[in-house]
Amino acid sequence: MPASTSNLGPGFDTLGMAVNKYLTIEAEESENLSLEISGEGVEGIPTDERNLTLIALKRILGKVPKLKMKIHNDIPACGGFGASGAAIVGGLLLGNQIADKKICMTDIYNTAIKIEGHPDNVSAALFGGLVVNAHGDDGTYSWINFPVDRKLKLVAVLPDIKVETQAARKILPDSISLSEAVSNVQHSSLLVAAFASGSYGIIKHAVRDKLHEKYRKKLIPHYDEFAKAALDAGALAFTISGAGSSCVAFCLHYRDRMVRETFDNLIDKMKLNWRTMVLEPVNKGAEILAH
Repeated sequence: MPASTSNLGPGFDTLGMAVNKYLTIEAEESENLSLEISGEGVEGIPTDERNLTLIALKRILGKVPKLKMKIHNDIPACGGFGASGAAIVGGLLLGNQIADKKICMTDIYNTAIKIEGHPDNVSAALFGGLVVNAHGDDGTYSWINFPVDRKLKLVAVLPDIKVETQAARKILPDSISLSEAVSNVQHSSLLVAAFASGSYGIIKHAVRDKLHEKYRKKLIPHYDEFAKAALDAGALAFTISGAGSSCVAFCLHYRDRMVRETFDNLIDKMKLNWRTMVLEPVNKGAEILAH
């Protein structure tokens, strides 16, 4: 199950893009249930009934079967790259495999959203590429996904703090002005068109957001400094990844090294215990390999 970056600026609770970090699950029949977890953020991943993969597995099967399970997480643990969405999708697909694929992907998708509470990360983990999600009048979601050219890179800044999604939602206002709402519709539409057409130069104009980033960036130290550094180094745009604390700079492939070096230099200058990495969009979603 791939990681994902979501919102992409103006696409709040709408846009998700799969990227090349993964959560993998291995499972085999056993006399007892056991769960072994490795990789990023292991200290924060529960191994009991609160584990999201087990919750999703139980949602499909009605119970958690006796399995020997290994979960390895390579998705950054500081938040913002869809680790919970990947864990949910993995549990649902594992349960569906055990149930001999009795549930269609549309129902898997909507069940994942019910568990997660929003569609962007689970949809990207499930389908890959850039996914556009919308909530219908009947209470279910619909989606369209399409591939993203890998000449686009994402340079990620990974702070050593974690922003809880609930806290990042509580900081948002209950209402916004009509002009702000119109601005987000305009810019999220322009952003989707830029990705769909490969007109990546438009991204720098399309990522403007009036809905959440100006509030959430207050939870992320030095956000403005890194945003300015990214644009000065030639990035197309700089946004919060999901609810944070991770942030990403979108750049074309010949700029990613310079942007990353700029971030690393700024981290050294500020004496921060932060990390950076270069990510690529991936156009394949979750895969099941049966033995």
